[in-house]
Amino acid sequence: MKYIAEVCAVLMDETECRYLKARDTLETLMGELDGVDTPSHKLTEQVDTATKDYHRAAKEYLSVAFKTKFLGQ
Repeated sequence: MKYIAEVCAVLMDETECRYLKARDTLETLMGELDGVDTPSHKLTEQVDTATKDYHRAAKEYLSVAFKTKFLGQ
């Protein structure tokens, strides 16, 4: 239990970075999607993948946040 605060900080930083990157990627792709009347199959797949990555990153961030809160950090 000696390094709990340090480990929590590292995990929070990592998951926050992953979340922000996934969010930015999705926002960029959604902007591209809005600018196109008929999106290509590739763009549609990229948006779907980015959405899944965003949700995964959000769940992971929330999980680490709750665990950190539970440990009192």
